[in-house]
Amino acid sequence: MNDYLDQVEAQLAELTDRGAHRRLRARRPGLDGPGTGSGRPRPPRRRSEALAFLAAATVAAAVAAIVVLNVGTSTPHRSSSAAARSGTTSSTAAATTTTSPHTSIAPAKPPSGAVGIPIPAGFSPQSFTAISELTWWLLGQAPCTFVGEQSPCGELLRTTDGGRSFIGIPAPRAALAGPGGSSGFSQIRFADLKDGFAYGPDLYVTHDGGTTWYPVDVGGFVTDLAISDGEVYATVSPSGTDSGRLMRSPVGQDHWAVVPAAGEVSAGLWVLGSEVIVQSGNGAGYGNDVLVSQDGGASFSSQAAPSPGLPCDFQTQSPPAIWALCATGTESGVWYTSDYVKGFATAHGSGLPPLPNSAVFAAASNTTAVVGYQQLYRTSDAGATWTPVGPSGITRWTYVGFTDQTHGVALGYVGRVTQANATQAPQGTERLYYTTDGGQTYHPVALP
Repeated sequence: MNDYLDQVEAQLAELTDRGAHRRLRARRPGLDGPGTGSGRPRPPRRRSEALAFLAAATVAAAVAAIVVLNVGTSTPHRSSSAAARSGTTSSTAAATTTTSPHTSIAPAKPPSGAVGIPIPAGFSPQSFTAISELTWWLLGQAPCTFVGEQSPCGELLRTTDGGRSFIGIPAPRAALAGPGGSSGFSQIRFADLKDGFAYGPDLYVTHDGGTTWYPVDVGGFVTDLAISDGEVYATVSPSGTDSGRLMRSPVGQDHWAVVPAAGEVSAGLWVLGSEVIVQSGNGAGYGNDVLVSQDGGASFSSQAAPSPGLPCDFQTQSPPAIWALCATGTESGVWYTSDYVKGFATAHGSGLPPLPNSAVFAAASNTTAVVGYQQLYRTSDAGATWTPVGPSGITRWTYVGFTDQTHGVALGYVGRVTQANATQAPQGTERLYYTTDGGQTYHPVALP
């Protein structure tokens, strides 16, 4: 029976990952302003994708049982699930920048296939990314193993079976950056099983699944990065200041180009197919406007931001509806619009207490979202009412995200905050939680 269920799960993983690429975006812990969110719906399927979907539907019930069993047990079970690489599209940006040569900076004997490197004990993740509900990567701190490396160093864990088993994957041989770091990287994103990006503030790229990583010079600090439909977008600041420019490249190549129609940009990068959302860099602070493109960045319209001059986290699951979590000064607020042209209205409804600027946020659909800091709150009515969800005893939630309307994860610290400023990173262990019901309940995932 176990062999049969593993085969069923592998079939669904392949069929799922052949469809539209989904990503989960993680925010950098320790920033005063909110970060970015996750998840997006699948675009209309082509005929071949529709046939794959019908085939996948016949095994969905069995795999759902596997997932529920997995999140309820601390004993991992191995599976042969793997994901297929998603397609890419060409870039249309006009200006280009120089990239660094493809110099390998990986260990002398990198892993191949399912053979991983040793996983450090007590692995504590700080960044999460996913390309489906089964295939994830986690970035965390690890011992430095090469001469000349300066602590802290990083390592990646990868699962292709929804967290039932993990293997270690090399991270770039660079410093794991903390809040406000001027070099190294702090976040991770993958477009598929081969193409990955480590960033914040520097940019490192792999096109072989992490076997080799190399730096790419895009002319500034990478403050945010998002992937959609074969394109990777980044907000790049020349000197680490609030404003900069929007750039992009095909995920399988290092052909980075400025998106000139966006002009000066700052925070809140979100990409969904041809829909691109980013906050302008014009005006005071983080800019006064929300920039929205519906043609892949060829043109942008401008609307007033919910909290002008302060950073926002924008998310959309089905345009033109847009969610926003924005700083308001010492606190943050939630906004929502069914049509951004009409403007944003507050979605900080009943049951949701005041939130600090470092609260995390994720939208599962046009009506369902989760937000929180020490406690998570969920709405299913577009922000009119909010209900507490998630496990207790969390010092601080640092990330929430969704791969679709039902599946998602959350990262939360268990431990004490030693700094006087609660926006700084707590001293404790970060744990991973999984939801299969759109954020109504979260279950712990056992890490190595």
